[in-house]
Parts: sequence; structure tokens; C-alpha cells
Amino acid sequence: MKNLRAFVLLAILVSSCDDGDVLVTSFNFEDASLQFCEGASSLVFFKINTESNESLSLQINAEDAVFAETDSLQFALDGTTTFLNYRTYNTAPDAGYFCNSIPPTSPTVLQDYFAPDGTATLLVTAVFNDNDNIEEDIESTLDTDMDGLLDYYDFDDDGDNVPTAQEIGGDPNNPIDTDGDGTPNYLDKDDDGDGVPTRNEATKDDPNPQNNITDPAVGADYLNPEIEVETPIEFYIEHSYDFVSSVVLFVNNAVFSNGEEEITQESLDFGNITNFATGTTLITPAFPTM
Repeated sequence: MKNLRAFVLLAILVSSCDDGDVLVTSFNFEDASLQFCEGASSLVFFKINTESNESLSLQINAEDAVFAETDSLQFALDGTTTFLNYRTYNTAPDAGYFCNSIPPTSPTVLQDYFAPDGTATLLVTAVFNDNDNIEEDIESTLDTDMDGLLDYYDFDDDGDNVPTAQEIGGDPNNPIDTDGDGTPNYLDKDDDGDGVPTRNEATKDDPNPQNNITDPAVGADYLNPEIEVETPIEFYIEHSYDFVSSVVLFVNNAVFSNGEEEITQESLDFGNITNFATGTTLITPAFPTM
């Protein structure tokens, strides 16, 4: 996992002279954890200061798919689907206040500042796992089969349509090498050394070489050097890999208003959430044309 930014202290004093009262807003959320709720079409990120009974919340519209890749995402506050609220209460709210489709009537909101302008930035860090039991450097740029998926999250490293996890065998430290050529099966495009690429020892109707068996006593043809029947297979089977994403959230140039009162924030660091999103990505790599 990448190291994520730490929380920063934001302290602001704002005075309102309309009626002679002095309004003090702390914006002190240093010790508050960033939390979130997911609705049908929006996400709500929020922080609660339980000591001063105040909250800072951001609603954005974002599809789940955007959290499956490492990226920097920007959302313009528009006051309708994406906006900020700073609120103070008679008592501190809990997470349920933000997670209900209809906000509860308690606690009572004392002050509500709305920010329809500004930019929210989400830094997404996604870590991939192909579940092949091989310990690989996630910083590596190795792509053995040149299918666009790096080996560390490519579930078929050599592109022969046999998943790496099934080619490696029971001991990842001593992977299977059927033809004894020094290249383990999961990196060998011709596992049995018969001159026919493993991928082509399948059928058009079923491109999985594991299912093409001429001699049951020996096993699949791609592991039987006596069978040299070749059927050109010029496509890959569907791949999958898991992802775990973390996020860091910033808001810039936000202007909060409450009647004639305004609070301007050039930068707000909301903090981070680790293991924010998890899931599985399904993808069929493009087959090389050359």
C-alpha cells in the first residue's frame, strides 16, 4: 500500500458583524476520522468533531468503476449533485445522520454553511492481485505475454489460456516445468516442448487447452508431447484480478455561505480512507495483431 497523507489541522476564526454577534467556527477535524456512506447515485464523505459538535461533509456523484484504478479524480462542486456542508449542532451527530436517506430530526442543526463552488480531488490508489500464489513486485513493469496486463496482476502470465495458478503446481518455489527446458509452465508458451504452442492445443469451440484431451491416460494435449495437433487460437480467454483501493480527499477553493455570512477555504484536507473499495475486475485482453 502507498503511504497516504496525514490529516492536517485547519483552524479558522470568522466574525460576523450583522447583529453584533461573533461567530467562531473551528474547522478543527484533525482527530476525526474520514468516513463515508454510499447511496444509490452518490457518495457522502464526512468528518465529525464530537467535542465541538460540528461536521464537514461532501457529497459527490461517482461510479464504482472509478475506484478500480489508480487515478486522480476531480469533481467540480455544482451545488446540486456535488457540494459541501459545514454544520454545528446542539449535540454531536453520529454516522447514521449522514447515512440515512432522510436525515433524522435530531440532533438540531444550529448553523448550516453550504458550499456550491470549489473542486474536490480524490487520489485513488488501487492495488491489484491475480491470486496466483506467486509473490511478485507490484512495482514491476514485466508483461511476459505483452497483453497489456503486467505479470503481477495477470492471471495468465504467458498468454497460453491456462491460468498461472493452475500451471504453477503445489509449490510456487518449485513450479512445474513439464518439458524440463528450464522455463516453468506458467512462463512457457509450449509447455510440453512438442513445437505446438500450448494455446494452440485447444479447439475453436473451447479455447481452454486443459479441456482438450486425446489420451486420458496422459492428460491434456498441451502436456502430451506425443500429440502435435495444432489449431490456431488467436484470442485470449477472459481474465480477472482483484483490487483494493484507498483514497485521499482534498477540496480547494470552497466558499461556504449561510445567509450573508461566508467562509472561504482555499484548501481543505479531508484525510484518507484505506481499503475504501474492493472488487474484481473482469477483462479480455486484446490479442496482438502482429
